[in-house]
Amino acid sequence: MRRIYHRFPQSIDLDFELSRPFRDVLSCIAQMHNTHTTRQGPEGLVKERALIQIADERTQFVDLGALPLLSEKVTEVADFRVALQRTLLTPNARLPVAENVFFLRVVDKGPVTECFVAKEGRHGDMDAMDLRRILKGACE
Repeated sequence: MRRIYHRFPQSIDLDFELSRPFRDVLSCIAQMHNTHTTRQGPEGLVKERALIQIADERTQFVDLGALPLLSEKVTEVADFRVALQRTLLTPNARLPVAENVFFLRVVDKGPVTECFVAKEGRHGDMDAMDLRRILKGACE
C-alpha cells in the first residue's frame, strides 16, 4: 500500500539515493522513531530527539508507532514527516533549543531507494543535507 501525502512539497531541497532496498530503508526509519542522543554542545548538554510520522489516508500524518510492521504494510512509496528536536539540559530545567521539521519521501527503485527531502518552514538550524547524513548513518 502506498502511503503518500497529497500536499507533499513540489519544491524539493535534496534528492538522493540510498544503496539499500526499500524495505531496509523503511526498517531504518522505523528504528529512528522516538530515539534520542545526548551530546556535549558549546552551551552544555544537548538532547537530540527524532519523532517520525507517516502519511495516512493522503491527508494527514500519524505517529509511526501506530503502524506496526511498517515494512510489510507499505509498498512503492512512503511519505514521512520527520521532526528533529534539540533540548538543552540544565540542572534546573530543560530548555527547547530548536526544532527542524522535514518532509521525506522514499521511493522503491529495486536495489536502491530514492529519497526526496523538503524542509518545512525556515525554523531551525539544520538543512536537508543534515537529514541525509542522519538517514545514511541509521541505515549503515
